[in-house]
Amino acid sequence: KYQQNTILYSTMGLVQCCRHLSGRNITDVDVKTYDELDEIGEKTGNAFLAWQNFNCRVSGHCWMREYMSVAELSEKYSEKYPSSHQKRILQVLCSFFEGIAFFNLARDTKKAKWRILGERAVIRMKQFELMMLKCNLENKCRLLEAELHYLDGDLESAETAYKASIESAQKNRFINEEALAYELYGIFCVENDKVNRGFEMLQYALGKYKQWGAIKKANELQLFIELIDPGYLNKLKLI
Repeated sequence: KYQQNTILYSTMGLVQCCRHLSGRNITDVDVKTYDELDEIGEKTGNAFLAWQNFNCRVSGHCWMREYMSVAELSEKYSEKYPSSHQKRILQVLCSFFEGIAFFNLARDTKKAKWRILGERAVIRMKQFELMMLKCNLENKCRLLEAELHYLDGDLESAETAYKASIESAQKNRFINEEALAYELYGIFCVENDKVNRGFEMLQYALGKYKQWGAIKKANELQLFIELIDPGYLNKLKLI
């Protein structure tokens, strides 16, 4: 019964993440909130459930570009639940999303602490890459490297890493992470005076998010795309 409940509650965390990204409100089943799932994990001493819940929360926030929420959750969970071999796969995913968030916060705020945390995430991911199947981690590591190169101002290496991440995600059929790589590469292009190229990459990301079923995320990205539409910007004589 304990194992069955763990699976049930872990599934509820996944459902909440799907809600966050799709915008769909499932009313025909009783799904506990993230906070309720956290409380269950604490009361039962179930660290696996707590980490699974954390992973669902942090991934949803990361895809929606809610990076400060990722950072706040990371601090909260890392203090409460130290790492262990049992939760290695969850640590991989958490390190990936944390790294994306930390590097974006480093660029936005110019604060050194986010760079340091992001670099630690890269180190962890590379260690995992040596221990686990390359096909599962290659695209994630290349995307984190791209974000680090971008932060360092090494734009050529960043672009190479973005493309490598996209290619790896395509090859291994990780459509959600392919969408994320296209999106981050597109934003990179837009922010570095390659608006037409960035617009193209963001359109690819939009299609992948829709194919994945992340409709709320797709709608959010669509609004951003409309703001940087080269045709619209040309009319305003901004490019």
